[in-house]
Formats: sequence, C-alpha cells, structure tokens
Amino acid sequence: MMANVANCKKCGTLFLQTSKRDICDKCFEAQNKMLSEINTFVITSPEETIPIEVILQKFNLTKDEFEAFYLAGKFVKIGQKVTFVCSKCGKTVPIANKTNFICNSCAKKLQNEI
Repeated sequence: MMANVANCKKCGTLFLQTSKRDICDKCFEAQNKMLSEINTFVITSPEETIPIEVILQKFNLTKDEFEAFYLAGKFVKIGQKVTFVCSKCGKTVPIANKTNFICNSCAKKLQNEI
C-alpha cells in the first residue's frame, strides 16, 4: 500500500498514512494508553461489575467509541465485568452478552419478529 498524506480524524494534524489507520501516531499512542488504562481500571477494580457509564465518564468516551473499541476486540478480558442496561427490557447485563446495546434475549426476540 502506498503512503498517503491525510488529516488525523482526532486532532486534524496532517500525517503520513501508511496503514488503514485514520489517526496519527501521536493520537494512536494516546488511544492505546487509554485502552490499557481502561482494561487495568476494570480488571483491578474490587467491584464485581462496573456500569459502562462509569467508564464512559471516567475516560471521556461516547457509547459509540466504546462500542467501536469493543467490536475491534480491545476489551476481551473485561467483557463479563462491564455492564450496560438493555435499551429494550431495561435488564443489566455484561457487555459480552449484547448486540448493539440490546441484551441477547431481546435481540433474539427481535430476530424472531422479522
């Protein structure tokens, strides 16, 4: 793949894009540091479960950003400990048991209705 000059999606800086990444090396390093901090925070927490809202607030993330990182496999070890509230039934479930912030049982019900 040829290198292109692109604007970083996060900070706007011009950078030499040598991979499919849409952020510069500086932002990529900062992102990796934050992901590591999130994993450490959850793994070392004495709490049995941690609501996703706590992580979003503490690390200044949106639900969409968290979802993108989760889908990219960045939170494999914390999937059972981080919880969210199903937007359909209101039940609190681990993020590992979800599809688009709907619990697996509601997702199955929706699928059966289609």
